[in-house]
Order: sequence, then C-alpha cells, then structure tokens
Amino acid sequence: SQEARVYSLSLIGRLFLTLMPELSNQKDNWSQLEDWTISVASIVSDNLQAGRATPLFETTVQTVTNIVNVMSMSGFNEGEGVNFCAWVGETLLFELEKVGACGGATSMIAATRGNNNSK
Repeated sequence: SQEARVYSLSLIGRLFLTLMPELSNQKDNWSQLEDWTISVASIVSDNLQAGRATPLFETTVQTVTNIVNVMSMSGFNEGEGVNFCAWVGETLLFELEKVGACGGATSMIAATRGNNNSK
C-alpha cells in the first residue's frame, strides 16, 4: 500500500540521517552503504512513479528533500565520510531531478554544481 511505502521511506530517511555520518567515516562500510543507497534510490524512483497528484509522490519528495538538505549542511559529516555523504545526497537528488521535483533541495544543488561529484 502507499501508506506503508510512505512510512517505510520516512523510517529509512531517519536512519540515513542518524547512521550515515558515523558509518560513512569507516571506508570498510562504503560498499554496503553504497548498495543500501542504490536500493533506497530505487525505492524513491518507484514512489515517484505514483504520479504528482498522489500523497506518495508528495511525501517522497518532502522526505528526500529533507534528507538531501540535511546531508548537505555544513557540519553534517566532517570526518572521512564527508565525500561519501555528499555522494549519497547527490544520488537521492538525482531521483528528484529525473521528475523535475528538486526545487526544495537548493543547498545540495548549489553545492553539487561546483564539485566534481566523486565519492
């Protein structure tokens, strides 16, 4: 159901914001975190296919925009995983860009336009 998908993505978003800074500071975790990020990006993409006029689409955009904006804030991660976290944010932002729904993710857009987008 759409309600379950909304709840699941919200939970995943909280996990990203809670766990990513610490876990990404250990390079040994990057492969698993990369797989997780790609899986989440796929979920986001699926949710966005529901169509613009649906609560699933709207909530997905809000959740991902929040994740992207928080991850791009100065100080979110100042350790070894800072570039990895930037890649995570860019990966999720790309899903919003594909459907033209990235207007609220302004800080990440500004940050990524000047970077070389590498992990």
